Amino acid sequence: MAFFAAIFYGVNTTLSRLSYDVGTTPVSLTVYRFLMAGVMMVLIVLVLRKSWKMSVSPWIFSLCVLGLYITSIGHLGAVQYIPVSMSAIIFYTFPLQIIAWKRLVNRQTVTRYELTGFILAFAGLAVALGPTFQQLDPVGLALAFSGSIGSALFILSYEKFPRGTDSYVDSMWITLGTIVLCIISLQFGFELTPPRENSGWFYMAAIAGCSIIAFVLSLRAIKKVGAAVFALFLNFEPVVILLLAWLVIGEDLTLARISGIAMVVMALIISHWRDPAVSE
Repeated sequence: MAFFAAIFYGVNTTLSRLSYDVGTTPVSLTVYRFLMAGVMMVLIVLVLRKSWKMSVSPWIFSLCVLGLYITSIGHLGAVQYIPVSMSAIIFYTFPLQIIAWKRLVNRQTVTRYELTGFILAFAGLAVALGPTFQQLDPVGLALAFSGSIGSALFILSYEKFPRGTDSYVDSMWITLGTIVLCIISLQFGFELTPPRENSGWFYMAAIAGCSIIAFVLSLRAIKKVGAAVFALFLNFEPVVILLLAWLVIGEDLTLARISGIAMVVMALIISHWRDPAVSE
């Protein structure tokens, strides 16, 4: 589930790029995406006749929603100021942040194989994405890093949700909560910019659909394998982005990128094969 969540997140990023090409802005895409996804999730919960009740601490829920909102705004907003490759490498420091949190705060044991996997995956991303360090806009760097902090906050917070909660109901309430934060942000000067072409609305609907699939898979995966292992598997998302950029957008797939992809795949194999909790 974590692996397929990474794939759908990667597809979403490519669709976002296509959406920007027809006039959509990152803030607008974030708002429309959560609005569409929220409506879809309510319909899904109604059709499946799920109970709307949640047995989770309001503080944990609020932190989870805040983390998702910061992730969306930071990750999408950074690419307006710095190259996508630079933004991605900074954003994908969140698995290392999760490991540090577990070691220093929760005092949980992280095996040397997991640590090796995280470091190798991060190095692979650096090789594959090949950032241009000449463009170091401080605003872009701050947004990208805030996005990584938000992602770590979201994953660690959701790990605290009771295991018995329904992933569809969780997804619905978290999405609706994020919509509230999006609406609040519109009161501070941000404007909604609809796409110039009808294809933009198709991309947005597809993004909302992929978001729901990836989100539900993510929540279920976090409950089953924990935050650290889930975060490791999300390192496959940039690999999907690079491959789709080559197949759909026409970007070059260089030897460096192929080598970086191979390093990420190897990191996933090492961590998965050596961790008994995942092998069971």
